[in-house]
Amino acid sequence: MHQRVRRFRSTAARALLVLAVALVTGCASVGQNPPGNPNNLPTNPNENQRAAQINTELGVGYMNEGHMDVAVEKIKRAIYFDNNFAPAHHAYALMLDRLGEAQQAGAEFEKAYALDPNNSDLDNNYATYLCGQKNYSRAQSLFNRAYSDPLYKTPEFALTNSGVCYEAEGNLAQSLAQYQAALDKSPGYGSALIGLARVNFALKKYAAAAAAMKAFETSNRNTPDTLQLAIRIDRATGDQTALANHVLILKGRFPDSAAAKWYNSGAK
Repeated sequence: MHQRVRRFRSTAARALLVLAVALVTGCASVGQNPPGNPNNLPTNPNENQRAAQINTELGVGYMNEGHMDVAVEKIKRAIYFDNNFAPAHHAYALMLDRLGEAQQAGAEFEKAYALDPNNSDLDNNYATYLCGQKNYSRAQSLFNRAYSDPLYKTPEFALTNSGVCYEAEGNLAQSLAQYQAALDKSPGYGSALIGLARVNFALKKYAAAAAAMKAFETSNRNTPDTLQLAIRIDRATGDQTALANHVLILKGRFPDSAAAKWYNSGAK
């Protein structure tokens, strides 16, 4: 989903990252000439679309690797070849959102949506963006479209994102329901289990939070953020053995992380 997605809450937004770039798409700035010689453009429309597809896939690859400058060049070229290639506008929107260009990202999402209105990946990603803009009602409508699509292969992504969005809105009961629905689709899905642990902890249901964290650790690797949550849960439940283990992992594997600094500062 690392990648920058506009944050709703510092903890909740990280769960959304799970699905941010789970598609093969690209991004560009419409109306600008691509790098290189424009006289090399193919004249056959099918060749144009193929060139757009190739450049989009290259752009997304560079974007996922963090090479944003090269990614932009490739996506500019993709849209130059075919301005009606929806995946390019879809990925451009994701890139712009990551770069903090929210207004432009919204315009690109709308462009992609106009070109491809029946795409569950787009529903999911556009809804994530809308939630970041606090347009909760429309966001949940699109999440619902995504996870209700019987052909959508990863409904747990949209259900988890929907849970994070409800969490951002302050509707913790509904967020728990969405996280559980995601787990019903995909038992052991890490982001949903962390959401379950985080919300139960916020509701002071510490035993349920600890159970969700234990389930997460059964099939997922900890990160500094999940270890920070685990330590808070351990302190709340009084489980000194689990606390010592989580602190050891945090200090041993992530000694320079923000979570390690948080722990060393004595913060709660």
